[in-house]
Amino acid sequence: MAYRLLALDIDGTLLKNSNRLDRETKEAVQFAMDKGAAVTLVTERNFHSAAKVAKALKLKYPIVTHNGAFISSSIDQPFYTCKIQHDVLLQLVEFLETYQCQVRFSNEKLSVSNRSKQSNLLTKMTIGVSEPLFYPVVYVSSLSDYLRENDDDATDVKVTLYQGNKEEVIQSLADFFPTIQVKEEEDQTLTLSRNGASKFNGLARLAQHVGISLMNTVAVGDSYDDLEMIEKVGLGVAMKNAPEKVRQRADWITRSNDMNGVAYMVKEVFRKQMKSYV
Repeated sequence: MAYRLLALDIDGTLLKNSNRLDRETKEAVQFAMDKGAAVTLVTERNFHSAAKVAKALKLKYPIVTHNGAFISSSIDQPFYTCKIQHDVLLQLVEFLETYQCQVRFSNEKLSVSNRSKQSNLLTKMTIGVSEPLFYPVVYVSSLSDYLRENDDDATDVKVTLYQGNKEEVIQSLADFFPTIQVKEEEDQTLTLSRNGASKFNGLARLAQHVGISLMNTVAVGDSYDDLEMIEKVGLGVAMKNAPEKVRQRADWITRSNDMNGVAYMVKEVFRKQMKSYV
């Protein structure tokens, strides 16, 4: 089998736990490209953050970011998005504001959050000083007021509930927002996105865009978010540091991210492959 597309998760896969991109990994990615493989990133990271990794790896193809909701080579010209549109986002925020919670929506350009009830509301809007300016996090007194004045959409919405009523909120979201999918995170946190937004669906769109079959694709990841693409491509690879369920469903298990598992896998899989052209 000749593999023509290599899809890589970032955190826990490409990067070490120190958040470092190792030289050996960079060289392995270049080795795959020299063999004629198209290489992309498939990540939950925002576009700005993922694009820095793509630049370090000298990738030439669009990257799948925001868990499949934004696919592009440049921030202003995406070829595919799966976002919560402004009118739905406003209704969603108005609904969530009836609960005691912190809400933060994101898109490819910024994140906007209401302040927690414990914070001192001295200003209407500030930008988090610890955040990089190329991807600001804006804090506002009222998200719904902000959205009435700004035409933003969202790749995702993160909700942290304060009163332990997660199941009630999930049921209400299912009843009133049929176009929204809900992912339960740890504790009282939910992640909301538009139906159809996922790493696998984003990868499938990209593969179709570049004319490569999923059966000629290698996908590498370490988390439950990566499981669907690991299962549905030609060669699904799990990192050794992935949860047991992910490792069990993979075709191949490589070394951990701290042991340069991506570099090891690439050399093993691509070293005997003749060069092809995408």
